Amino acid sequence: MKKLFFILSIISVTVISSCDDNSFDGCVQVKMINQLCGTAIYQIVGGDVPDGVANSWTDNNGVTYENVFTTTISPCDVRPENGDIFYVKIVEEQQPSNCAQCLALLADAPEQRLFTVISDDCNVDSSDL
Repeated sequence: MKKLFFILSIISVTVISSCDDNSFDGCVQVKMINQLCGTAIYQIVGGDVPDGVANSWTDNNGVTYENVFTTTISPCDVRPENGDIFYVKIVEEQQPSNCAQCLALLADAPEQRLFTVISDDCNVDSSDL
């Protein structure tokens, strides 16, 4: 009986420790900091902060932001304005677009870059904030 209890204990510990507690679904609430020609700087204001985000970044005006990254906005999408807060889904690669886009870049953008899609489907709990 002790052996059975010991074996079940080891199996339970193994199963529990092998579970991945990282339940990041790719959705975050962001604030538009700046944008130019489809290049944008987002600050995460809700949800889990994923890898690849700058912990701290200071713009050319000396304003410091936390949890920021650079991304690309499709010129086909309705573009949020600076200061707007909305949801995005972080994706593995840039989404293709058939719309013309200028190639100007923001001079002071963070080096950290993630690909995103603006999403109405995301829902971040207030407990995540």
